[in-house]
Amino acid sequence: MTKYNDHSNLAHEFELPYLDNPEHGRTAVHEEKKKPKAIPAAPAMSIGAKLAWAILIIIAISLMGSLIYGKVEISRLYSERAGLEKQLDQLQNENVSMQSEIAERMNMTKVEEYARNELGLQKLDKSQIEYIEIETPSVAEVKGGDKEDALTRFKRWIDHASEYLRH
Repeated sequence: MTKYNDHSNLAHEFELPYLDNPEHGRTAVHEEKKKPKAIPAAPAMSIGAKLAWAILIIIAISLMGSLIYGKVEISRLYSERAGLEKQLDQLQNENVSMQSEIAERMNMTKVEEYARNELGLQKLDKSQIEYIEIETPSVAEVKGGDKEDALTRFKRWIDHASEYLRH
């Protein structure tokens, strides 16, 4: 039989080393199977510890829920913003088209044409224009009711007194 760890022959026999084989001159050492040591059980948690853990779990779940709700709300607001921006663009385009339509309608040639055709108006020639001169300045008086307050009467009395003293 071949010796183990002899590198001269690569074909090894299938018998295991260290078995009770008198040829090797050794006897196998049978190791006793070690029994796994029992892990001591953890002491039971007290009611206070269980309550503290329950409160921590509830807080963690509520924080995760509020974060999820916040993300959903942000997403909703972004989509609402996108819709409003789209609506704003449409309204701005409509405003531009209306402004150009107003500018087109207010064109002087169109206004003159409307006045001539629809209203029957004609342009004045120089012989129809007459200038007048106003000698006195235009004054507008606002007449209120018969009731006057005390400050108005006092002011009027001061005006009359100062006018009397000037003459």
